[in-house]
Amino acid sequence: MGWRQWGTLAIVVWACGSPAGARADEPELSPPKKYIVAVGDSLIFGYQQAKFLANPDPANFDTGFVDDFTKLVQETHRGRRTQAVNFGCPGETSTSLLEGPCAYHEAGFSLHVNYSGAQIDAATEFIAAHHGQVGTILVDVGSNDVLALVHACGGLNLACIAAGLPQVISTLRVNYTRVLTRLRDVAPETEILILQLYNPFVVIDPTTNAFAPPLNAVIAGVAHAFGALTANPFFGIDLAQPQPQTACELTLMCTPLVDVHLSDAGYQFAAQLLFEASGYEELPGDRPADGAPCIDANHN
Repeated sequence: MGWRQWGTLAIVVWACGSPAGARADEPELSPPKKYIVAVGDSLIFGYQQAKFLANPDPANFDTGFVDDFTKLVQETHRGRRTQAVNFGCPGETSTSLLEGPCAYHEAGFSLHVNYSGAQIDAATEFIAAHHGQVGTILVDVGSNDVLALVHACGGLNLACIAAGLPQVISTLRVNYTRVLTRLRDVAPETEILILQLYNPFVVIDPTTNAFAPPLNAVIAGVAHAFGALTANPFFGIDLAQPQPQTACELTLMCTPLVDVHLSDAGYQFAAQLLFEASGYEELPGDRPADGAPCIDANHN
């Protein structure tokens, strides 16, 4: 199974006072600013197999969770002029994100933002060049690490996958640490939001759900160590009843192409999870008290 068949396995989310209900156990990070930087695989890109077959122009992929999250941010006072810079690479693994190149782009397909070499280099160079202007970084990667194991096992061979999962978990722990180290080096106070993994194969075999929690646990653990926030779509996609109807609605697994990617509804669901995790809707300044205007310090 090539990436064009399966895509990315996503087993794999003010200026007028202090934040109400601030999260005391989390670092005080920045509100929305001029840019959202998105780093990761085909889910960051907004990939859907049917759209690729119809027209691989990246402009055709405009219903992903990066797009939907950006629209939610733009509805806030501080984020009304925010724009996304999407470095997502379909087929990216946690290792290729760090070492490059993006095989999808090397094969001749355009990205939302074209670059050569490693995606993490392109993203951190942009952030460094726009110091103080990046308020949010979205991250999603790791799905293809699991897909490689599924391929090596010849498909959903559960015993084989279980035997190989510890190595995948170890790789994700090391690579997420490397990714977040690089991002924190150039953006020490920027809000980093990580979408964790869901299991598209629940519609084929519900017992495959057992593999998602340990993967998500290692992502959450590394994220916490770097002051990053996580959004977990697994509960809403794979455990929410009724099944398999819910997973069929939020992914494209039940379509003729058997596409593991999110449907438009699924991308909207992921964007809402990320927005809720961000805390942006709780920031003061969107509704100035007593009708007093707020000064927007981010936008001149």
